[in-house]
Amino acid sequence: MISLSDKENEQAMNTLVEKYEPELLDAQDVMPPDYQSKLRQAVVGFKILVDEIQAKEKLGQHRKVADQEGVFSALNESGHADAAALASYMQKRKLGVGN
Repeated sequence: MISLSDKENEQAMNTLVEKYEPELLDAQDVMPPDYQSKLRQAVVGFKILVDEIQAKEKLGQHRKVADQEGVFSALNESGHADAAALASYMQKRKLGVGN
């Protein structure tokens, strides 16, 4: 584990705000600079090296067929690119599609 420098920690926190709460970037009344500084002092940023990932596909294949079909259908009809990609992956792998 490697601790982040103050500057790296600030950059990491700014990146998180930009991604998850961008409306706060222009809300100086909600997050004034002195408040942000106090927050940064209470956060310990770190980096870790991941040398292995163990995973298992969990796509609802253990659920009832009707549940699988409902989820698969909703993903296909959602109109979101991520949902469509997941539905395509599920179909390709024949997992959680109800068959």
